[in-house]
Amino acid sequence: MKKFNFLALLGILLTTLILRPPVASIGPLVVELREKLGLDSLQIGVLTSIPVFCFGLGAFASPAIVRRFGIDKTLLVLQGLIALAIVGRLWFGFGGLLIGTTVIGLSIAVANVILPSIVRARFPDRVGVVTATYSMTLAVGASFAASTAVPISSALGGWQISLLVWVIPAIAAFLVWSTQTRGAAHESIPAEHHQIEARSVRKSPITWWIVAFFGIQSLGFYALLAWLPSLLIEQDMLTPAAAGGILGVTTIAGVPFGLLLASNLRRFKSLSLPAALSSSLTLIGMSLLLTPWPLLAGILIGLGQASTFPLSLNMISTRATTVAQTTELSTLSQGYGYLAAAIGTFLFGWLRDASGSWTIPILLLILLGTVQLVAGFVAGRNKKIENPVT
Repeated sequence: MKKFNFLALLGILLTTLILRPPVASIGPLVVELREKLGLDSLQIGVLTSIPVFCFGLGAFASPAIVRRFGIDKTLLVLQGLIALAIVGRLWFGFGGLLIGTTVIGLSIAVANVILPSIVRARFPDRVGVVTATYSMTLAVGASFAASTAVPISSALGGWQISLLVWVIPAIAAFLVWSTQTRGAAHESIPAEHHQIEARSVRKSPITWWIVAFFGIQSLGFYALLAWLPSLLIEQDMLTPAAAGGILGVTTIAGVPFGLLLASNLRRFKSLSLPAALSSSLTLIGMSLLLTPWPLLAGILIGLGQASTFPLSLNMISTRATTVAQTTELSTLSQGYGYLAAAIGTFLFGWLRDASGSWTIPILLLILLGTVQLVAGFVAGRNKKIENPVT
């Protein structure tokens, strides 16, 4: 039996710990950024939506980068870029913040795509458990960053320090993963085989149901990550700290449930029922945003989103037949999925300004949540993408 690589697992977890906080910290700091940098609504909208656009656009470059450098060295470079950008975006006003956030977003995009392939290659017998663990680390990192961004800014002197603290785990991830790139070699796939396998992924209906499921659940997550504090401040007259606290609850509430579910997905013959039920929780929570119960809405949304994200990652890792197919499926799902999420996040804020209230944006989320429920049920069926090479 292959010896378990604890350093590889630690490197993966440290990496996932920095794949959301540099983005998740911005939403709660919007009020301070408006005041300190004099930003208008358009600039805030661009700043909050650009990372998710990068998640989508950068994903499509991932296969070419991996074929050129290999997944291990690619991940190391990405960790270094994220660390440098976290520091570099703190100067030069809005321009520096936007450029640095763009670099972070593009780096995260490629890391998002290659992580399922790294897990499948290094832990072939533990794909479900490792995927569940790292997806929950993503959730914990996002939640902690969202809930502590304002308190850290208040206690330590401003938004720059609040964003800077995440360079520490970025450096730690770089140092740990550097031990995994020495002599790293992965089986090369003939170009013609890769093209055949990529075409088989693109032609499979399973792929596009997963794209829809991943994209809509991502849209809901990032739209609320960017705008929920502002929504709660306007609708419920909450303070920025209280609104950020509810966002923190939303992103952390379902973590234990999501981890439990994701760790036991192998027990389900089909993922249709878990996908439909978790989507239903999110849908009910979205509906409750129209009521005076924001905390209950946040809890239900958190329960649903903490389950649908690891479900979508599990589908990416298990519905493909080979590592090459996994990379292609991950590219399409996250590329198109995050582009849809970015457009939706921007549209969510634009609809608020155009309509003068949050009612229409929330109704849009409810409509899309219904589509997500159907897509998850279909994508969750126990079917695999065929491998035409074998």
